[in-house]
Amino acid sequence: MPTAEASPPVTGTRPSAVVWIDDRHAYVATNATSGDVMFSEVRPRDGDERTYLTRVVDTIGDRERIAILGPDTSRLALEREYVLIFRRPDRLIDVEPSSLADRIEIAERLRLLAAS
Repeated sequence: MPTAEASPPVTGTRPSAVVWIDDRHAYVATNATSGDVMFSEVRPRDGDERTYLTRVVDTIGDRERIAILGPDTSRLALEREYVLIFRRPDRLIDVEPSSLADRIEIAERLRLLAAS
């Protein structure tokens, strides 16, 4: 089960998510219309990549705007899984390679994404 904890509010009301993912874990930051931010961490179980990716997509949820960060293989696999489940490639605003992002960087990207 993903772990989640609250963070300072984000302005902007667009339901958005920023994800940093690799083959060991995914950090998912999402916002609510109230401006609250939730950070979740999802880890794979028993080396089952498909289940791992599905759990990450479930944590992201049905959001209007999504940015996916991380190494190419994991990032692109998550993008494909999201499109397979929600059939909404137009919601993937930013999909780019990135070194490990910390919570502050992820929250800042979420603020920008939710406000635009």
